[in-house]
Formats: sequence, C-alpha cells, structure tokens
Amino acid sequence: MKKQKHDIFSLKNLCKKDNIFLCIIVGLLGIMVLFLVALYVFVPTYRFENPKPFAGKFINNPYQNLTDVNWNYLDLRNDSLIPTYEYGFGLFPTRYLCVDYQSKIKLDYPFYKNIHFKQYIINRLNKTSSLVIPTHVDAGFKQREIKHLDNYRLMEVISPYGNYFYYWDLALSSGRHVNILATGYKSVLNDVKYVYKTAVNADLNDKTQIINSLKNGDSYAVRYLDGKSDLPELKSLTLKNDTLFVEATKEITALQFIGQNGIVKEKLYPDACKASYVFKEDDSYIRIQMNFNDETIIYLNPVVRHEFQYFFIPSMSEMMKERTWLMRIVFVFVIIFFAKYLLTSKKEDVDEDKRECNK
Repeated sequence: MKKQKHDIFSLKNLCKKDNIFLCIIVGLLGIMVLFLVALYVFVPTYRFENPKPFAGKFINNPYQNLTDVNWNYLDLRNDSLIPTYEYGFGLFPTRYLCVDYQSKIKLDYPFYKNIHFKQYIINRLNKTSSLVIPTHVDAGFKQREIKHLDNYRLMEVISPYGNYFYYWDLALSSGRHVNILATGYKSVLNDVKYVYKTAVNADLNDKTQIINSLKNGDSYAVRYLDGKSDLPELKSLTLKNDTLFVEATKEITALQFIGQNGIVKEKLYPDACKASYVFKEDDSYIRIQMNFNDETIIYLNPVVRHEFQYFFIPSMSEMMKERTWLMRIVFVFVIIFFAKYLLTSKKEDVDEDKRECNK
C-alpha cells in the first residue's frame, strides 16, 4: 500500500478541502506581501545633484524689498488659519507638515525608507499641498539625506520636539535653499517659559499672502517670553554693494552672523537698533540671529549667493526613468512567473487526485 502524504504545508496539499482555512490564510498573507513588495518596488529612483555651497557673484536677500512691514505671528501646528496636517504613519519617524492641503494622502511606507522613498513622498505631497515641510529631522532623516533632498522650501527648525539649527545649516551648506519655520514650542529654562512662533509679512486673513511669505523667505522665527507683547521686530535688512545693513524696532543687545557649516562669522554687541556686516567672498550664505533685552530672539532667513542675475531655485533631483521602469518590469515578470507556478502546481494537484480516485 502506498504511503499517504501528511505534509499539509506542501503546495499540492495546501488547498484540499480539509485545509481550506489554511489556504485562505496563506492566500491573504500572500496578497499582503505582494502589495507591500509592489508598494516598494514602484517607488522611482532619483539622481541627486552633489551637495555644494551656494556660489556666484550675485546675492539674494529675501528682505531686500521689505517696505510695508506687517509682521504677524502664527503657529502652523496649533493655529487654524491654514489647514495643516502631519503626514507619516510608518514605523520610522519620517514626518512632514503639509500646509494648505487639498486632500490627505493616507498611504505610507510602513518599513524602512531610503532617500529615494523620501524624495518620492515629498514630490507626491507637493501635488496636494502648497508647502511640504520636513519635521522630526533628527530622528526621521539621515545627515546625508538632508544634504541631498530637494523640492521643499522650509524646515521645521524649532518645534515641540526640539531645535534643529544644525540640520538647517547642513542643508544650507549643501546648497539647498531652505527657510526656517518655528511652531508653538514652549520651553522652560530656569522656571521661565518661552514661546516660539513664525513671523510672516502678511495679513493673517489672507492665506495666499501667508504662504508666499513663508515660501519666499520674508518671514522669520522668533522666541519670546510667554505672555509678552510689544515684541521687537525686524525693520529692514538691505544689501548695498557687499554690505548687509540690519535694523530692528528695538535695541539689539547681541547679534550673530552665521555662515557656511553653521560657523559664527562675526558677533556684535551693538546696543543699538542697527548693525552691518560685509558679505565676504568666501561667504556662501549668511543668516542672522538677534538677541534683545527682553529675552526675545529673532532668527532670520538666509541671504545666499547665486550664479544668475535673476534668482531662482533650481531643481536638485531628477527621476531616473530607465532604472525605475526596469525595476517595475522585473517585478511584473516575477509576479507572472509566481502566478504561473501556482496555477501549474494546482493543476498537478487536481490531476493527482483524479488518478487516486481511479485506482
């Protein structure tokens, strides 16, 4: 008598009537695995421009044409002025603030995401949101990725999760033009509570003005004492020849001019409302930090070098179409081969059952 097979986990015995429940479970798991594999395989591959400092004989100052100053303070995380949500559902804390979104993207990559996944997500989110802003940058992004990622205009440098000036300078030093965003973070130092917000040169009832102010850089981050009013503000920042002239509405007690790699190029204690700095030939960018007597601190957006007379932000990444489609085609062939193998196995199983019944 022929020895009966008891391996219920073999392909030939898996879907017999007595193993139908196991067959359903395995089938569902197979579909889930295929879905996850497809989710990852269909992500494009990108080519990134090598990181390099801003360069050129021209200098862009986002505050140069600041005339009718109308500073207002907002917190994109807590204010309801503009619809904003935080995107990111995976196991790794890669997150983005999506500002002025038309629809929410609810699908994320649950497991590991490399730089190509992150660039693809940024590009996708830009299609449904006016601004896409990386956050949790210390936990969600590698330093190499900060140097290469493209197509975002702000970084949440100050947030409820910490301060990330190092990452901001890392992006700027790599030639990525990124402005600062601060959200309603309250920190307590020596029993003193500070509030962080972003000042925009815009009417808070005009969504378009707010977004343009954040995107173009005529905005800044500010720290002030909780409950404080009548804050010092930026009055002007002008560039004449190679010299920056900065002026505030109140006396500046300390002022830092910060450049390439986050190095403090010059520190002044003017005890006046005005100060100046000569933009040197080796300065790729300069950002300014101003301290005031009432413990307020203002963090300005960078003044950067550029190559052409008219300032624009070039694309620093490009999808590698040939490689991307090659990966997708290979995946489709693998699916076809796997499906054919399963169907062939099932047919052999049916034929074997018929032979056994005819004996």
